[in-house]
Amino acid sequence: MSVDDTQVKRRSGKESPDTAAQHQAGGALKSSRTAKTPVSSFVRHSPKYAFAATVLLSFVTRYWQIWDPAQVVFDEVHFGKFASYYLRREYYFDVHPPLAKMLIALGGWLVGYDGHFLFEKIGMDYVSNGVPYIMLRGWVALFGFALPPLVYMIMAESGYSVAASFLAALLVTFDNALVTQGRLILLDNIMIFFMLAAVYSYIKFFKLRYKAFGVQWWTWLLSTGAMLGCVVSCKLVGLFTITLIGIGVLYDLWRIIDIRRGTTMTEFYKHFVARAVGLIVVPFMLYLGFFAVHFAVLTHTGPGDAYHTAKFQKQLIDNPLTKSSFDVHYGDAIAFKHRQTGVFLYSDESRYPLRYEDQRVSSQGQQVTGAKEVSDNTYWIFKPTRDGEEFAEFFAKRQSGAEIPAEEMAKWAVRNNDVVQMQHIQTNKVLRTHDVASPLTPTNMEFTCILQNDTAAVDDTLWQVKVEDADEDDVVQTTSSFLRIVSQKHKVAMWTHSKKLPEWGRKHQEINGNKKDQEKTNLWVVSEIRGRKPSEQEKTEMLAQIEPMGFVAKYVELQSLMIKHNNALTSVHPFQSTPISWPLLLRGISFWTNNEGRKQIYLLGNPVGWWASDAALFAYVLSMVMIALCERRNIDVIDGVVQRHMFRSTGFLALAWFVHYFPFFLMGRSLFLHHYLPASIFAYMVLAACYQFFMFPEYQRFTLRRWNDKARALIPSAGAGIVLAVISVVQVAVFLFFAPVSYGNAGLTPEQINARRWLSGYDLHFQK
Repeated sequence: MSVDDTQVKRRSGKESPDTAAQHQAGGALKSSRTAKTPVSSFVRHSPKYAFAATVLLSFVTRYWQIWDPAQVVFDEVHFGKFASYYLRREYYFDVHPPLAKMLIALGGWLVGYDGHFLFEKIGMDYVSNGVPYIMLRGWVALFGFALPPLVYMIMAESGYSVAASFLAALLVTFDNALVTQGRLILLDNIMIFFMLAAVYSYIKFFKLRYKAFGVQWWTWLLSTGAMLGCVVSCKLVGLFTITLIGIGVLYDLWRIIDIRRGTTMTEFYKHFVARAVGLIVVPFMLYLGFFAVHFAVLTHTGPGDAYHTAKFQKQLIDNPLTKSSFDVHYGDAIAFKHRQTGVFLYSDESRYPLRYEDQRVSSQGQQVTGAKEVSDNTYWIFKPTRDGEEFAEFFAKRQSGAEIPAEEMAKWAVRNNDVVQMQHIQTNKVLRTHDVASPLTPTNMEFTCILQNDTAAVDDTLWQVKVEDADEDDVVQTTSSFLRIVSQKHKVAMWTHSKKLPEWGRKHQEINGNKKDQEKTNLWVVSEIRGRKPSEQEKTEMLAQIEPMGFVAKYVELQSLMIKHNNALTSVHPFQSTPISWPLLLRGISFWTNNEGRKQIYLLGNPVGWWASDAALFAYVLSMVMIALCERRNIDVIDGVVQRHMFRSTGFLALAWFVHYFPFFLMGRSLFLHHYLPASIFAYMVLAACYQFFMFPEYQRFTLRRWNDKARALIPSAGAGIVLAVISVVQVAVFLFFAPVSYGNAGLTPEQINARRWLSGYDLHFQK
């Protein structure tokens, strides 16, 4: 942050020559104000004109033909769908926190949208499905529209001139990627809005450091905390913004604790506690609060149920677990369903071939596979390994249809950690695993079925039933108990995967023994008991027995799932890219295509703007290194006020770029160009700061208030004005040149498409 002239004078005890010159300039401008000439009137109101122009241009670029295309575009598939789920109150799962999606849903609710459309695939028509998509996009575009004015305000409050502030805002206004992203039903611009609002609030707070604990000081401190809570509640990458502000706070506290400032430890503790409350407690409480609203709204069963534990799912209205979950007993004819892939444990008289395609020899035993549909061959019986004769008597009673007392039924309930045999009803054989490689996964053990009286292999047929998140004696229940079926002898778990067997296996899924028995993919459920349907009375009793799950437990479970699944987003995507390519803008993302109209929406930044920002970042770092080296040799190359401004204020902007960019190099998940958009805004601000550094001889403060002696606008020199005009014209011209693929509202000829393929990585369609 910059240090104003009065503070410099206070520290040095005298007025610097530069400060005196500035006062003279202020007097001259004041005289011109008194003369009330047309030029002085324009200069006096230039901040307002620049800000108004920023607002107008931002509105036009974001809302221009926002109704086109009238089809689902790119990730509107996801975030439009999630908004619909909020309006339907159906539970869904996503790796991002809920705030931005709730705000999108709020926009739909305000216009009476009921969430009937689920945005199932890109290209689906909005008009024929009765979706108020213009209002939804227009609502989200409000946040994108606010970005350039916020950038202007950040630059202005940081002490930059009207020209530099307007340049930064104009660069953001006419960035193709920010415009494309900012006019669709997507999350990023909502998150970036709160990011910039947090930075602006912190700058306002920092400028009040000599008026600590006043009303305005507390207002901007709490505002910063609130904006930090909002940005991280939109996307977890909001943690980068928290890191940025945290570094600024540590620097501030380091200055405060300096004994040369006369600060007592009591005062330091007050500053520390105030910042801890405002910038840690407030954001965290907001983050928790948005999840509380999330759970309060999504009370009905939905597509996100399956990600959660049975206890969590039972809290949702109309969840199948709350309507058909009852105890499993030995002797019940049950169907096992794999929780992840949805196939049923299947067997028949078919046998494994003698040799597989890789010439490995099999056991030629009875096949055990995973089938998509329930049939007579998907029913099994749990048989106890104890009290054989007594169980035979109990089983005979059940087969005869005799009424059995509840106490006796409870005795034969299957419980967590029971050791059992699993009998296939249709073939009357029992499940076995043994030390033979499975067909498709040689590292895993083959599953087969053998005769019940095969005493030589009886140890291979013993299985331990382990219920996920259950106590020792908990009873296994249909649909709600997540089971691991683990071989007692070999310690492998029954497992399957999506790869299909050849024709000899009827294209079923392979079932085998997974040596990593603790993996979540080993979980199965008892999907049904043949002939057993719960009565209405039983359903009512089940609902009454559901154990309530508190907010903290729900929150912890959801957070762990979000982190786990976010880290698991490693599948290859045709438009993914690496962080090293982003500043160079080596490729973009195809959002939408229309073959008939030869139209395409392609996410791509303004190439000239991005490359100029890269050059500015490099020039800034090089300049600061050179200035620091000269300072070490006691060589003054620039004014002290300017130097402090560049190291603190511009350094803060450069740090913001770094903090919002570098962490992506540490991530293993799939990444895309839009992850760089927050950093690109700070790069633009560094470019504008460098413009002022190289083109202006002095720095003065600027605010949005009317002209007065303490708020003087700097009038650019002829050279500075020409540079400003050239940068602005080039940025706007390049924006307009790429606008057809940014908006997707105009078809281009192959020649026009190829003219826009500045780099080979630009995946533009219709080139022929």
